[in-house]
Amino acid sequence: MKLLISTLKFCVYMQRRIAVLFTCGLSPCINFVCTSQHILVFFFLLQREQDINFQTSPMEAPAKNILNVERSSPIAVLPEYETPKGSMFLSSLDQMAPAIVPTVYCFDRSDANVVDVIKQALARVLVHYYPVAGRLAKNSRGKLVVDCQKKLGVPFVEAMADCDIESLGDTRIFDSDVLGKLVYRDPTEHILEVAPLLTAQVTKFRCGGFTLGIALSHCMADGLSAMNFMNAWAEIARGEPLSLIPCHDRTILKSRLPPQITGPYNEFVHISDVSNMTALYEEEQFVQKSFHFDAEKLAIIKIMATEDGQVASSYTSFIALAAFVWRARSVALKMKLHQQSKLLLAVNFRSRLTTPLPDGYFGNAVALPCCLCTIGELIQEPISASAGRIKKAIECVTDDYIWSRIDYLDMYRYEGFALGTLVISSWTRLEYCYTDFGWGEPRFGMGDLLRETCLFMTEGKEKGITVVLGLPFSAMNTFEKLVCGPNDT
Repeated sequence: MKLLISTLKFCVYMQRRIAVLFTCGLSPCINFVCTSQHILVFFFLLQREQDINFQTSPMEAPAKNILNVERSSPIAVLPEYETPKGSMFLSSLDQMAPAIVPTVYCFDRSDANVVDVIKQALARVLVHYYPVAGRLAKNSRGKLVVDCQKKLGVPFVEAMADCDIESLGDTRIFDSDVLGKLVYRDPTEHILEVAPLLTAQVTKFRCGGFTLGIALSHCMADGLSAMNFMNAWAEIARGEPLSLIPCHDRTILKSRLPPQITGPYNEFVHISDVSNMTALYEEEQFVQKSFHFDAEKLAIIKIMATEDGQVASSYTSFIALAAFVWRARSVALKMKLHQQSKLLLAVNFRSRLTTPLPDGYFGNAVALPCCLCTIGELIQEPISASAGRIKKAIECVTDDYIWSRIDYLDMYRYEGFALGTLVISSWTRLEYCYTDFGWGEPRFGMGDLLRETCLFMTEGKEKGITVVLGLPFSAMNTFEKLVCGPNDT
């Protein structure tokens, strides 16, 4: 224990020596890597004494060359009963999220009627979640709405794989080739008024296992709403009543007239790619990988996020780990000292409003508070200061902040994420591992990550956090060296 304490103190001391190293003219990468090596020594010693569990997913994708899937032609699944018509309002938060999000649920067993059960349950759940059977349209103001009159349904595909489900390997993150075989992407996906808002594919494997792959428009749901939809679908498949009735009144989050913008908002500040990261992303393979931090590793990172040797008890595991990942990723991408960096944090604000949203609110209710600084500032400051930035940003998500941001997004077009931006979204509280259609709890995975996106996820009922992100090949190798100990790879 004395060895651990003394090593930890040395680790924190070396972090604070970075500023001194900068005055010697060393590059930021050298400074941080040097300090990280001392951190790695600490992890190595800890593993010797306590055998800490820290895992990374393999770089290779073993399923890529062995997964062959035969698909049926898609059929349109419509709501089982008549549902409301007309158009449905979309908030300014919904407007900024037109991307399609693919996810995969993996089940180890099934029976002969698995496809019929899931398909029939889909028709029934669409009675309650009828907007996802519609299509997008534009109103007279040029804003997106959901056309519920035009119910073209949900394309549903049945497929058969010629291997066992274990052949998929790491099911937390799928490469684009495997994901493209497990999730049906409609060819009209890029045609606004025709593209389905949801697709579904059930793929059966030789071993009796199956996957349910879905592609859902982010206009329709954030992570919590998508989870509620999937759990409702599973409840119906099990013959149970819905435990949560969805609320489709998105006018609750309608912008105010006149708008009352109290910004400025750092998330909308334009940043230039002075580090030429564009070339790195264009020239190298984009690699997606997952890193698991167990409870003991998280405790160590929380201790690293200290100030003057005192543990910052108010820093959650999310805040400490976000600071750790932000710094390591910035170095891995070889950002220059004067490169501006934005860290955006996805914060569910349902309960942060003065009048909280209904429990079953179906839509997007996420704010993106921002930390903005130069890489020089980020790397020279102790990790406790980075954690402090993150904590302060999250605390800014108040009722006034949320409504002002909604007004802002209604007036100004959102230009998307610039290079130099990292968006961290925590899914650790989403119960996606409990989407049981009658054949047990699934393993959850996804792919096609945006280059700016980093997800914090759980692995079933295991304690700890799995970090999932994508980087150019060389940057991913560097990132792994910065966050992994000698015995982890």
